Amino acid sequence: MKRLAIKKLIVISQSESRSLEVPFENGLNIILGGNKTGKSSIIKSIFTTLGCECKRIETDWKKLISAYLLFLKYGEKQFCVVRQGKKFQIFENNEDSYSCIIETETFHEYSNCLMDILEIKMPCISKDGKQFNVTPPLLFRFQYIDQDEGWSRIADSFSNVAYIKDWKPNTNKYVCGYLDDRYYELQAQKAEYILEKDDKKKELNYNQSFVSRITSTLTQIEHIESVEEVTTDIESLLAKAEELRKMQFSYNAEMTVLENDIYVNQHKLHVVEHNLIETKKDIEFAMTQEDELVCPICGTIYSNGLEEQLNITSDYAHCEKLITELRNSISIATEELEELKEKYNGVSLEIQSIEQKVRNSQQLLSYSSFYKNKGQYEIYESCKRQLEVLQGEIDSYVSKIAIIDEKINEKKSKERSKDIREDIEGYCRTLADAINLPKTFIKLRDFVQIIDRTGSETPRLVYMYQSALYLYNLYRTNSPFNFYVVDTPNQQGQDAENLGSIFKSLELFLSDAGQVIVGTERETGLEGKASNVIKLTEKRRCLNTINYSKHLELLEELQKTAISWVAFNHKAKNEK
Repeated sequence: MKRLAIKKLIVISQSESRSLEVPFENGLNIILGGNKTGKSSIIKSIFTTLGCECKRIETDWKKLISAYLLFLKYGEKQFCVVRQGKKFQIFENNEDSYSCIIETETFHEYSNCLMDILEIKMPCISKDGKQFNVTPPLLFRFQYIDQDEGWSRIADSFSNVAYIKDWKPNTNKYVCGYLDDRYYELQAQKAEYILEKDDKKKELNYNQSFVSRITSTLTQIEHIESVEEVTTDIESLLAKAEELRKMQFSYNAEMTVLENDIYVNQHKLHVVEHNLIETKKDIEFAMTQEDELVCPICGTIYSNGLEEQLNITSDYAHCEKLITELRNSISIATEELEELKEKYNGVSLEIQSIEQKVRNSQQLLSYSSFYKNKGQYEIYESCKRQLEVLQGEIDSYVSKIAIIDEKINEKKSKERSKDIREDIEGYCRTLADAINLPKTFIKLRDFVQIIDRTGSETPRLVYMYQSALYLYNLYRTNSPFNFYVVDTPNQQGQDAENLGSIFKSLELFLSDAGQVIVGTERETGLEGKASNVIKLTEKRRCLNTINYSKHLELLEELQKTAISWVAFNHKAKNEK
């Protein structure tokens, strides 16, 4: 990785035809201005451009600014990040020309592109299981102490982080270098080896199955006396299958007849049962009438003597007998149908078995012919050799994975954790001396200072730790963590001793190897030593018209470049 430095910020308000350009240098940069002069808004704009959503930012400022342009230097390369609402663009600056790298309204597309530029590979997982590279608000959370939120909690100034699983412990370990890029490279390499090993395992299993089938076939081939013998067996099996199909057809015809008989008898049974019910009603009605009865439906008068009543009773007995006969007939037919179905299914299974035997014999003939022409054991031996090769490759991957696990365990060793913690604690002691904070307050958990104090000691603990982490990373390695932004609390209501201690400690941040940006309402006493001092004097009027036309022209030039880039990529995509 290389050092990251902010070169300048441009904010443009097209609604007011005003803009502001703020240059930054390596070393100490001081933004000096009273309350409501815009210093905090300028500082927040740095992170807004990068895609970090500050928890508190003035609504008027958000409505006012239509475009943010942040110019960065990473190593020897120059870049410009442009943000307009939800749209992000990244351009590479070569002398006076710009080339578009990305334009997108999808935050993670932009974020992944920026992380590629910064050579950051830290996989993250959202709470709903989506995987992506680390995002700017996670990567830069320790690089900023916000005037509003940052002095009460460590590295908790951005709102768009909570959807990411384990975002605090993972970035804690990454920023301090405990689980660094090398750790994640090893994890990625391990995952790749595991996938390749699993693919080889699948191939091995397939080949083992194939060899097993060939072994069985070869065993059968060894017992084949002649091709004619197998051909005769096939013909015999086919003839038997044909006889069985005829039986199957006969059974099917008999089942059709029985099914029709059952259907007809069931219909008769339904009719007779209905007649029986009606006859019973007639008997009950007749028994309640005199010698003559009047039909309740048509009004006709009928004789209702003993002879007529006996006739009705005889009809009822006849219906009962007919029902019994029909039920017996249906039962017998159903039993016969079930027997036929069993025979039919048995014949079907026998036919399937014969067909499989025919296929096996035909395949055996094919193998036999092939082996006689090409050599009986040629494929068999080749497959066995391939099995040995595959097993060797799998063993190799297992060894590689074991070696990577050893390296990962080294990265996560207690000794290494202790060394890093002691290094950070050393810088914490340096800061504690500078801001008059007792060293006994230094307590790290998961490489981060524990905030267990109240009152004026809380902001000093926050400042001590995040400043110490900046110095630790500055002298540890070149990285995107070599810049640091501090927006001091408003002077009104603040402990003067706290502010004085903070200003005194700025002596530690004069090195040009890094970059520190400090926003303050009053002079720090280090303005003479600072690399850059920006003074803001007018309340709510930090934007001006001086360079508006030039800034708008630059923005328009960048937008034309982005349009060309989008058109080119769209054309290339369509051609594919």
